[in-house]
Amino acid sequence: MPVYIKIISTLLLLNLLLSENLINKKLNYKIEFRGIDAGVAYLKLEEDTLLSKSVLRLNSELKTNKFIDLFYKIRDDITVYLDSSNLSLLKVINKINEGPYKKNHWAIFDIDTKNIITKNKHIEIDKAYSPLSIIYSLRKELLNINDTYKYDIYSLGKIKKIAMKVLNKEKIKTSFGEFDTIVVSPISSENLAAIKNNGDMKIWFTNDQNKYPIKIELKINYGKLVLRLHSIE
Repeated sequence: MPVYIKIISTLLLLNLLLSENLINKKLNYKIEFRGIDAGVAYLKLEEDTLLSKSVLRLNSELKTNKFIDLFYKIRDDITVYLDSSNLSLLKVINKINEGPYKKNHWAIFDIDTKNIITKNKHIEIDKAYSPLSIIYSLRKELLNINDTYKYDIYSLGKIKKIAMKVLNKEKIKTSFGEFDTIVVSPISSENLAAIKNNGDMKIWFTNDQNKYPIKIELKINYGKLVLRLHSIE
């Protein structure tokens, strides 16, 4: 990439990073798997309505490139409707395609009865989050070292209790330069890092008032996918 183009791209990203509000902004990521380019992903949070009420809609897609497809093809498409005030889950539509595993799933949260309703079951719970929505939820927190934030996570018909702990600070090199970050990871009951189950994630937020998720590590069956922020639209 020519130096002047890289400088312009860096200035554009830094300008966007000065804006705290990520609503109506698309975060584009490049995916790495074991150190090689593996595909692309994005997150986009938008204003919407659900049952005539104002909500937020979070869209996410993750797809591997043609080379990785030869070994383990991923085409994940997730839409989550969130409460505008606390980012808790109101509705989710999952279209999951990971290797031989395929799953279409939907669920909706009934505010009156405090139940997550799916095709086959009702799950009584006061409030739950999507694994993706906690990325945005954590941005609202102070994120001091050793702080822990607990969530009830709903994913594909199951509730999982997790604790996200602020582990340390770390410098991250990107195509736009080097950033100071805050590292947040799920922990076990023994207070150890607990990235061992599919769907767990480790997140690097920029160490500033905006806390942008500049790097995300996802656990899959055959290892870890690393998502690095590439651009913001």
